[in-house]
Amino acid sequence: MKECMVSPGCYMRHLSLMFMADNWLWMCLPVAVCAVLAVWIDVRFVIVALMTLFVALPMVLALLYFYYGFSPLARWSIMEKKAAIDDQGITLTFTDERMKTHVINRDDVRHIIEKEDVWMLMIKGNRYNCLMLPTSAIDPDVAQGLRQLVAQTH
Repeated sequence: MKECMVSPGCYMRHLSLMFMADNWLWMCLPVAVCAVLAVWIDVRFVIVALMTLFVALPMVLALLYFYYGFSPLARWSIMEKKAAIDDQGITLTFTDERMKTHVINRDDVRHIIEKEDVWMLMIKGNRYNCLMLPTSAIDPDVAQGLRQLVAQTH
């Protein structure tokens, strides 16, 4: 596999979209409740809804950024590396000499989410732990190998 990396913005965009898709109800519910209360009781609840939307939501996204954006998998995704599939799993060899080679065991990959620009390898552990590889760096043979790797383990 050739050298590849994902930009930090791309990594956080996909991670945030996945988080929002899973938790949209909990983010929209307070705003919807305030909107209903604004219609029935007092228009000032619109201000509370806007405060919830523009204060609480960015704080939740900041927590997402600090918790998942500084994880080792995020660092591995955004650093320039070569990824190879072998019997052990996925071996990441980084171009930066300060980083050592890391192996992601084949049993640690839960499933693969294929997007138009990245492949998200969901890793066991927390819900949003993922290693992202750009689609342009994955040739069809490697893609088939990745699919088989996950299919064999689950």
